[in-house]
Amino acid sequence: MSCSTEREDEMSGRSRLPAGEPRKASQRHSRRSARPKVAISRVWHPGDKVRWRDRNGDFRRDIGDGEHAEIMISDRTYRVRVGDLS
Repeated sequence: MSCSTEREDEMSGRSRLPAGEPRKASQRHSRRSARPKVAISRVWHPGDKVRWRDRNGDFRRDIGDGEHAEIMISDRTYRVRVGDLS
C-alpha cells in the first residue's frame, strides 16, 4: 500500500455527488468556488517595535476603526494602516 498525500478532490476520475451518484450532464463541467482566504492580522500592543516603509518605530495605539494605528518614528507620530506594519 502506498501513502496518499493528495486530497480527495485532486484525484483524477469522474466527479460524483457526495452520496456517490454521478453528476448530471449540466453539472459535469462546473467548478467549485474558490475557498476564501483567511487573513490573520497580528495584535499589536503599545510599545511594540514595528517596521513601516523601511523605517523602525514604536506602536502607540490602535485608532479603533480596525484599519489604522498610530506609530512613533523619531519624534513624529504617523497614522498608518495596520496591514502595512511588520
